[in-house]
This record gives sequence, C-alpha cells and structure tokens, in this order.
Amino acid sequence: MLKENSRVLIEPWHATPEQRKAILATKATSEWLCRLPSDILRQYRDQWIAARDCQIVASGATMEELAFNLADTDMETIVVACLRPPFQVIYK
Repeated sequence: MLKENSRVLIEPWHATPEQRKAILATKATSEWLCRLPSDILRQYRDQWIAARDCQIVASGATMEELAFNLADTDMETIVVACLRPPFQVIYK
C-alpha cells in the first residue's frame, strides 16, 4: 500500500537492439491478432494462443498447457495472447 505522500517514479524504457529487433519481427503478427476474425475468436475462446508470422502455432487452456505445447518452438518471434474477454495481447 502506498502512503498518501508517496510518489511512484516511472523511468523511460530504452529497448536494446535485440528487443527492437524482436518487436519489429512480431509487429505484423501482433496487429493481426488484434484483428482476428470472429470465427477464429470463437474457435479459440478462453484459450491462450501463440502466433508467429500471422498464424496460430499453438494453443492451450492454461499458460502452462500453452508452454508445454510450445516446448520445441523457438520463442524469439512468438506473440502470446489470451482470448478471454476482454481480449489481451501479451507481447514477448
């Protein structure tokens, strides 16, 4: 609990070159996830999904199940989303 006179200090984030590269590599997929058609949203409703190159590559009912299904996958360009209302996109 914050004291009434406490101030939260927020510092600017400076992405490393590797982080910038990962963000750019996943940008199209992240935008694609935000515009998923309703039939795909219904198919994966209440699921965690992993996408790469504008395609869903794995899903699971829990984050642990998704991680298990992604065990042999290179995670560098994976975008994870939870398709539970309200829909959330979680960037790697």
